[in-house]
Amino acid sequence: MTVRDIAHASFRRWYVLVLVLAAMAFLALTLYRDGGTFTTRTAVTFTLPATTTLMANNGSNDSSVIAFAGAIASEINRGKPVANYSSADAPYYGAGVREGVLVSLRNEGNQWMAIFPSATIEIQIVGPTREWVEARQQQLLSQIAEVAGAQQSLAVPSSENRITGTVEPTSTRIDEIVPSRSSEIFAFGALALAASILGIGAAVALDLVIRRYSAAGRRERSQPSPTTRGGITA
Repeated sequence: MTVRDIAHASFRRWYVLVLVLAAMAFLALTLYRDGGTFTTRTAVTFTLPATTTLMANNGSNDSSVIAFAGAIASEINRGKPVANYSSADAPYYGAGVREGVLVSLRNEGNQWMAIFPSATIEIQIVGPTREWVEARQQQLLSQIAEVAGAQQSLAVPSSENRITGTVEPTSTRIDEIVPSRSSEIFAFGALALAASILGIGAAVALDLVIRRYSAAGRRERSQPSPTTRGGITA
């Protein structure tokens, strides 16, 4: 099929192209009205008893403390594995998530090799509103504190001798992620191009089907009908 054939088929079945473009435009406007998204990457660092995160030898890089933090994250996740991305700095919303929570031990490796340098639990939250993200943030921080206390309550009765978790103050910030104007123009252009390709393909496919059935109908009508002579079909 030549370019001219495709153009003629698209012109004959223009309504298919218009329908696809309208559907894509409706989808684009719906996504645009949703606006941006809110996100936070809150960090909780665990240290040895009677130490703080400001001390040099606080035990946050101790293997046993890291294992303890990992056990807490695993319990929060109910044993489910955490997805790893190609870069440790990859944001959770970058994976297309618009509403979700990711609790994991800080990993400075990648999807092929995990590296846990410190006993730090990261809470990544993505949500539609600031209030939703803040509520989930407070809920998970309280849950981490409860789990940490419960795991040490039998072995270490005194709270002064327990491993403690400290929330990094600057990590509690909630940011709004909105696309730039150039990103919006590029996204709408990409959607328009995809809709055009899909619409033209659908119009050509429908035109071929209709033309094939029309040709078959014409051949059937052009065939001579049998004649009957004296009760005998000739």
